[in-house]
Amino acid sequence: SAIRLNLYGDPQIEGDAKISREPTIGRYDLLFNDYYLNHIYKSTIAAFRPHYVVTMGDIFSCQWISRDEYYRRIHRFKWISHQIDSKNGSLSGNHIYYHIAGNHDIGYGEETEPYHINRYTNNFGPLSRKWLARIDGSIHRFAILNAMNLDKTRNIQYRQQAWQFVQQLVAERQERPDIPLILFSHIPLHKPAGACVASPSIRYQNDFVEYQDYLSPTTSAYLLHCLAPTFVLSGHDHNGCQAAHSVKTGVSQAIPLGAAGKSLRSASDLCSLTFEELDEFQTEIEEFAHQTVTPASGFDSAGTNAWDTLEVTVRSAMGEFGGAAGIFDIHKSGHYHPSSPQRYARALGRNVLASADGYEYRYREVMLGNHLAIRVLLITDIVSCFVVPAIILLLL
Repeated sequence: SAIRLNLYGDPQIEGDAKISREPTIGRYDLLFNDYYLNHIYKSTIAAFRPHYVVTMGDIFSCQWISRDEYYRRIHRFKWISHQIDSKNGSLSGNHIYYHIAGNHDIGYGEETEPYHINRYTNNFGPLSRKWLARIDGSIHRFAILNAMNLDKTRNIQYRQQAWQFVQQLVAERQERPDIPLILFSHIPLHKPAGACVASPSIRYQNDFVEYQDYLSPTTSAYLLHCLAPTFVLSGHDHNGCQAAHSVKTGVSQAIPLGAAGKSLRSASDLCSLTFEELDEFQTEIEEFAHQTVTPASGFDSAGTNAWDTLEVTVRSAMGEFGGAAGIFDIHKSGHYHPSSPQRYARALGRNVLASADGYEYRYREVMLGNHLAIRVLLITDIVSCFVVPAIILLLL
């Protein structure tokens, strides 16, 4: 049978800081936004009946909040996302929830703290995780990356853990390359300027990542070459995006790596490197990526078969971005033949249809509507239902 995932991007639930800035309006905004986001989760879960519900990161608006407020926001989020906890009792449905850590949940590499990591994992599970799902007798592998610590991180233990997980995945992919991989990452893969709304910007403080729109070119090249995912599903860029990545297996002339006698000629050479070596030989690896990774590009209704990995950045569920949710379906193709093109993809607006190696993939974006328009309608209803009749009674 088919597999369906509901994806929700960057809800960024606010709290006490907003109330302290705007006491009355802040309370109203929090109440309205909670009901607004709850309607997005609840209605799309009821309508599409997914097997998995994935929040793509940035559950909260900031990680620098007190313990008491953190747990208040957890209860609010679990009510918003239609999950069971001590305050909302039992809920219907047999879907499984997964959560991805974002920069507003645990911070970028420069600011990652054990306290923030521990309270996140205690409440939302591991930063990196994987699972298998059966689709019409065959298997897909799903993996969530801790993208916040893949690039330069002050607390080295978290970067080591993130890369150990990636290298385990690489070994599994080498052993069973026939099992398609769907990869989740809060931070999208590197893309050239103009491919999406976000720009390829990374800022460092004390040589650690202080801010990034995309993963670094070296990390992105490693993931594309060594994991070869069919799909990457990401968050972070609130506007959403669709892109096709294409890679070549090697270069015609080997690229030397320092004086150690190592060189880069093929993907297997890249995949044998440690993350410390990715840092050390950044310039050489970026040159390898320049020669082997075609700059990511969008695609349209005309379609394309020039891709190895498709990436969809899930538009934010926040009201100013239309209250979006992504619906991702995978099923066996009824028209697959080994002699037919192995890969094909086309975009219809913000929806994606793709086929690869006997499977069909479909991504749909559904939107509740801009929160300002909904607020105007709500106020209009209140005025028409209560205020106008009251004025009429006073005039009689």
